[in-house]
Amino acid sequence: MLNVAKEHPEVIKTLILEDASGMETLLPESPDSQKMTAETKGLIDTLKTNLASGDLELAGREFVDALGGPGTWAKRTPEQKQWFLDNMGTAIGDAGERPPITCEQIRKFNFPILLLNGERSPKRYGAMMAAMRSCKDIPPPIVIPGAAHAMNRDNPAAFNTVLEFLNRN
Repeated sequence: MLNVAKEHPEVIKTLILEDASGMETLLPESPDSQKMTAETKGLIDTLKTNLASGDLELAGREFVDALGGPGTWAKRTPEQKQWFLDNMGTAIGDAGERPPITCEQIRKFNFPILLLNGERSPKRYGAMMAAMRSCKDIPPPIVIPGAAHAMNRDNPAAFNTVLEFLNRN
């Protein structure tokens, strides 16, 4: 979605970014930012390796636990696990070579933006949102208590802040 907003801001009415990645190029050059970029790459590389091995359960568990903390996969219902297994290939496609997003492009966004971040989400997501906010006056992210990357499952009631945003805009 961020790429659509970047390339065609005139067609977007509102934008909700939940633990958005893909903005690594906005991070100031530092050992921390290099580590965060490497974490994202490592996560996707591990997923690719596990998928290539044919062990879908391992692929799902390691990916979900990396984003939500150890034991997150085990807490998911069988339906949630199956949904993830059916869709985990999209994580690879989403993390492919993306053209970098720039502050100049973000400044062209002329629509309301809602940023959401899980309280337990990996640090890199908050850092990328902060970098995005340094480009344009965007309200700070709403932090979903007790949630990690899958905040809509971890704390659905708090996640429904999205509905208030959509109703206002």
